[in-house]
Amino acid sequence: MTERSGERTESEKIHTLFQPIVDGATREVHGFEALSRGPVGSPLHLPEALFAHAAARGQTVELERACLASALRSFSALEIEGKLFLNLLPQTLLQWKGLAAWLHAQLERWQLDSRILVIELTEHGTQQHESELAATIAPIRAMGCEMAIDDLGAGVSGLKTWSAIRPEYVKVDRYFVAGIERDPVRGEILRSVIEMGRATCSQIVAEGIENREQCAIVRELGVDYLQGYLLGRPQAVPRVESTEIETIPGISSAAVVDCAEHLARSVPPIAVTTTVPEVVAMFQSEPSWTALAVVEGERPIGLIRRDSLLILYSKPLHPEIYARKLATAVMDREAVRIDARARLEQVSRLVTGQDESRQRGDFIITRNGGYLGLGRTMDLLRQITTQQLQAARQSNPLTGLPGNREIQARLTQLVKRGQPFVACHLDLDHFKAFNDEYGYSRGDQVILHVAQAITGNVRPRVDFVGHVGGDDFVFFLRSQDWSLRLLEMLHELSASLPNFHTNEHRAAGAYSAVGRDGLGTQFPLLSVSIAAVEVEAGGGLTADQVGDKLRRTKALAKARPGNSCMLASGERVIDMLTRSEVPELPPSDTMVIRALG
Repeated sequence: MTERSGERTESEKIHTLFQPIVDGATREVHGFEALSRGPVGSPLHLPEALFAHAAARGQTVELERACLASALRSFSALEIEGKLFLNLLPQTLLQWKGLAAWLHAQLERWQLDSRILVIELTEHGTQQHESELAATIAPIRAMGCEMAIDDLGAGVSGLKTWSAIRPEYVKVDRYFVAGIERDPVRGEILRSVIEMGRATCSQIVAEGIENREQCAIVRELGVDYLQGYLLGRPQAVPRVESTEIETIPGISSAAVVDCAEHLARSVPPIAVTTTVPEVVAMFQSEPSWTALAVVEGERPIGLIRRDSLLILYSKPLHPEIYARKLATAVMDREAVRIDARARLEQVSRLVTGQDESRQRGDFIITRNGGYLGLGRTMDLLRQITTQQLQAARQSNPLTGLPGNREIQARLTQLVKRGQPFVACHLDLDHFKAFNDEYGYSRGDQVILHVAQAITGNVRPRVDFVGHVGGDDFVFFLRSQDWSLRLLEMLHELSASLPNFHTNEHRAAGAYSAVGRDGLGTQFPLLSVSIAAVEVEAGGGLTADQVGDKLRRTKALAKARPGNSCMLASGERVIDMLTRSEVPELPPSDTMVIRALG
């Protein structure tokens, strides 16, 4: 399959399909992945057979060259805008020594800008040579091309490759998207990948999205880009499913927390062509600048610190030595780069994980791989302190969970946005009698245990948990598997709450205490009552209506002896333990949930 003679003829035996990759935030097409196919109607039409055939004959590099040539030619002919994602095996990258020069010639031939290219390295078969890969891609990056890791999670060394080459994009294997609506574990793994992306300035692409539910979940988790049949199938002339793109949900502002973007200071970067004397002059003219980022195009590649440079430049003969040298000669190539969306606790870990000199200084903040501004460690500490003080003022002092004001604000926000969620209220049965019998210290232990059981069974940064006060908790579930989480929470508390009683009381199943009427009364062991109200997307309910429905459902849950969980869904009320329908909701009673009143 050589292309050294008649390259056009050989590459035309391969034809290219393009599948769109959509920006989840803007709903615009970000680029297209080129997918190669063999001759139509032949046994080598599918890529698996095509590459197996080439590998068996030692012609993998020749086939890869033909695939790349076909993709570049076809993309140029289509005259479409956006990034072009090209797949390449790591082994090919290592073996093809002249790849960068060949790419440069092809780009000139087809009049394509090198900055649109993203080279995807598949994780399959990558078991070693990470350091060699990093060195090999240097000339490709120097052209302005970007890198991606494909199928993360499908092989054995994706994380090592990620660490070594620091790709601009990481594409998560479709296995973690398929079935994510039924398997919360896959969602948690994807969440971890997204967190790593924030820390390493890599954009995360979710492949294999086939339905709206999967699309909603991956966006809820914070994935940057979306790819799959739902949004567009691979075609010679790519077609985008614009109707489906319009339905892509935005990321809830409720899930947005203080992040690195809030720390970015607008200090202009300097180009790689800037000389050392020019940098010195810039620092002398702007005393407030403590550092300057060095960029190649839009991508930051290092940081020059004011104090270090001026000390170096003040030494004898150094002005003459560095008179004609470029800024790259004095920059710190290991300076911390942080994605604008990284949470403050992530930023703190990354900054404090550096050596002491870097901890005290500036760091680079990027957006979509490009330079955004500089962050300062002092600003980071100040922001974290402010965040902690605000959280402390608005949180319950015992559990640290958000209090009434945040609960009401979150409910109003969810209702106004028209997104589906489940409002829940949990409290303990006969808790006052327990406190009177066992003391408030023991009661506080119970409250903390309940708080841990609730928070341990919800999805962090997707669901919301608040503590009204005493034994009353209100939480809003947006996880797709909310019913499983709710039942697991109930079962966990049902099994653990009796352990807070003495052996004697557990054996008897009850104990004597003074009731609200001042008389001695037999009380059962602690149990839990949960009321839940399912709020449909665009259901038109107000916050007050949700609160009223939750109060009435709670009254029904409290009327059942022992542990209970009642769900109001539309006009129906279902006992979630027995899966039986309750005839009707009781009228509004005197029980009041203060946060929802």
